[in-house]
Amino acid sequence: MSTLPPGSSPPPPTSANPLPFEDRERRGFLQSFIDTMGLFISHPAEAWARARETGDIASPLLFGGIVMWVSFVVQSLIRRLVPMPVYIPGGTWARGFSRMHEYGRGGVVATAIFSPIAILCALFIAAAVLHVCCMLVGALNTSTSGFEGTFRAIAYSEVASIASIIPVIGPLIAAVWWIVLAVMGLQRMHKTTQGKAIVAIFIPILLCCGLLLLIGLVAGAAILSRMSH
Repeated sequence: MSTLPPGSSPPPPTSANPLPFEDRERRGFLQSFIDTMGLFISHPAEAWARARETGDIASPLLFGGIVMWVSFVVQSLIRRLVPMPVYIPGGTWARGFSRMHEYGRGGVVATAIFSPIAILCALFIAAAVLHVCCMLVGALNTSTSGFEGTFRAIAYSEVASIASIIPVIGPLIAAVWWIVLAVMGLQRMHKTTQGKAIVAIFIPILLCCGLLLLIGLVAGAAILSRMSH
C-alpha cells in the first residue's frame, strides 16, 4: 500500500467516464472538444454529471474561451458578408465588439486578436459575481468545489453562445439556453437546489435591469425638465 508524504492531500478521484474535454490528452484535443460540445447540446444532464468539480480549471477555461472566440469571429464574418442593420450581435459577452464590423476586414482581424483578452476577463468577472450571489442565497452550504465550481458552471455553459450567430433571434436563444445550462451546472457543482441556483443567476440580471431602468428614468426626467424650460 502506497503512503502519502506528511501534509500532502490525496489526488482527486478520477471518473471512469470523464467529460471528453477533460480527457483530451487521451482522446485528442479537437475530437474531445467536438464531443463535449455535442454532449452539452444533446445531453446536458449527462455532461454535467461527467464533469469534474475541482482539479482541472484549465479545461473549462479553454473550452469556454474557445467557444466564445469562435462565436465572436463567426459573428464578425457574418456581419461583414451579410450586413443586417437589425441584427443585434453578441450573445452574453460580444457587445463590446459590436461596431468592429464597420471597419471591414480589419474589424474581423481585430476581433480575432483582441477578443480572447476580453473573454478571459469576462469569464472570471462573471464567475466572481455569480459566486457572491451563490453565497448570498446559501447555494454554497453543501458545496465542496468553491469558486472553481462556479467558474465551471459559467465556462461550460458558454456552449450556448454559439447560438448567437443566428441573425436577429440568436442572442435571445443564447441567453435563455445559457441560463438553463448554468442552473444545471450550479446544481451539480455545488450540490444545491434548483431554486437557489435560479435565484443566484437572476440576482445580477435583475440588478442590471434595475440599473438600466433607473438610468432611463433619470435620463427621461432630465429631458422632460429641459423641455419644460
